[in-house]
Amino acid sequence: MLETGVTTKTDREMEDTMLAVADDPERVEVLAKARRFKQSWIALGEALSAVYERESWVHWGYASFEEYCRKELHLKKATVAKLLGSFRFLQTRAPRILERAEAEPSAHVPSLAAVDFVARAADRGAVDGDTMAEIERAAFDEGADAPLLSRRFKQVAFPVDEGERIDKLRGQITSAARRLAALIAEPDAPIRHDVAVAVEESLGLLLDTLDATN
Repeated sequence: MLETGVTTKTDREMEDTMLAVADDPERVEVLAKARRFKQSWIALGEALSAVYERESWVHWGYASFEEYCRKELHLKKATVAKLLGSFRFLQTRAPRILERAEAEPSAHVPSLAAVDFVARAADRGAVDGDTMAEIERAAFDEGADAPLLSRRFKQVAFPVDEGERIDKLRGQITSAARRLAALIAEPDAPIRHDVAVAVEESLGLLLDTLDATN
């Protein structure tokens, strides 16, 4: 798939489609940009945005934009959402990046993952203006990629609600305890009977305690 590198089969299918629709320049152009996705996600994001706004997929015979992206461009729905969201974010918050990419095709541009991180941080609205400007500067001017952005800013940009964290942990413990209890109850479990009984009693007490604190 395109997200991790186009497979030979997929690339061949897309090339065959390009030949079959050679009389439709817009359709061929989007296909070509999808094949070059790893090198130029901005170009693909721009093309997809135009296709979406013009509803070009309708006269190409697809029932929806999502179906067109999935079947013709071999793009997952989540990837398309990132492409459109990140491109539109740059249009409004950092048009200089788009201008630079157009003027200098070989110039470094932030990765899709980096722009997606910045866009989600802005949507979350958990940081003040100065911190948001620092995040954008790191991604757009310093070239920080998503892993570095996450290490530097995840805790402030995406703070975890303490109640949600406790609920998630409780659910994980409950699931693990029930799974362990089911395994111990297997007839051929390689555990002494007295040990199995003791563990089952402890798991029962653990689950009762978790239910009581829920």
